[in-house]
Amino acid sequence: MRAKVKFLSILALFSFLSCSTLNQVNLYTIDDDKKLGNQMFEQIQTDTKEYPLMDETKYAKAYAQVRQIMNTILQSGQVEHAKDFEWSVKLIDADVLNAFACPGGKMYVYRGLIQYLDNEAELAGVMAHEIGHVSGRHSTRQMTKQYGVATLTSMILGKNASQLATTTAQIAGSIGGLAFSRSDESEADAFAVRVLTATDYNPLGVAGFFKKMEAEGKGNSTPVILSTHPSSPDRISKITAVWQSLGSKKGNDYAERYKVLKKNVAIK
Repeated sequence: MRAKVKFLSILALFSFLSCSTLNQVNLYTIDDDKKLGNQMFEQIQTDTKEYPLMDETKYAKAYAQVRQIMNTILQSGQVEHAKDFEWSVKLIDADVLNAFACPGGKMYVYRGLIQYLDNEAELAGVMAHEIGHVSGRHSTRQMTKQYGVATLTSMILGKNASQLATTTAQIAGSIGGLAFSRSDESEADAFAVRVLTATDYNPLGVAGFFKKMEAEGKGNSTPVILSTHPSSPDRISKITAVWQSLGSKKGNDYAERYKVLKKNVAIK
C-alpha cells in the first residue's frame, strides 16, 4: 500500500511538471556529481595512451597560466557552485581541438586547442563554457532526463542505490559518453559570456573558436570542440546577442600573453 502511494505521488509529480521543466530537474546530488567526476578522473589517470597528461613539473609555467585563467573565472562571482566542487585543470599532450570537464570540476585542455586559438580570451571562453556545464550540472541533469523514470521506479522497489551505481559506472566508463543537449550548449555559451563580462577578458572570446572555424570553411565539417551542435554560425549569432544584451563590453584579448602559453606548451 505504501509503495502504491509513493508511486502515485511520483506520477503526480511528473504530471505536474511540463516537458521543458522536466529537462531542468536533477535527481542527483552535488555529492553524486563529485563521485561521477572522480570515477572519470581515475580512468583518465590510468589510461595514459588515450589521455597522455603533460608533466606538471616540465610544463609548470603552462599549468600556472591555465590555472590562473580558471581562478579568474571562478572568482568572477558568476559561478554558482564555485565553492561546492573540487576544481582543477590538467593539460593533455595531443593535437586535438578539444577541452572537456568532468562533473565535480575536473577540467582537461588539449595542447592542440591551445595551439589553435589566437588569444587568452578565446581560451578563457572555452574554459568558462566547460565550467558552465559543470556548474549547471548538465551531466547529471541529462542522466536524470534519460534515466529519471527508471530511477524513480527503482526507488519504489528499493533498488535505487544499485541503479545509480550502475548508471554512474556506465557514464564514467565513456568519459564524455553523455552528450549535452542543444539547450545545455546554449546555456553554457551564455554562461561563458556572462563570466567574461564580469572579468577583464573580451567576452566575444567565447565565439573565437567558432569564428576561426568559419573563416577556414570548417564550421560544419570538422569535429567541433564542445559539441557537434548547434552549428557554428548559430552559436556565433547567439553568443553575440547575449554579449549585446549585457552591454557589449570590449575587454582584453591578451594576445601577447597568450603567445607565451603557446611557447610553453610546445616545449619538448
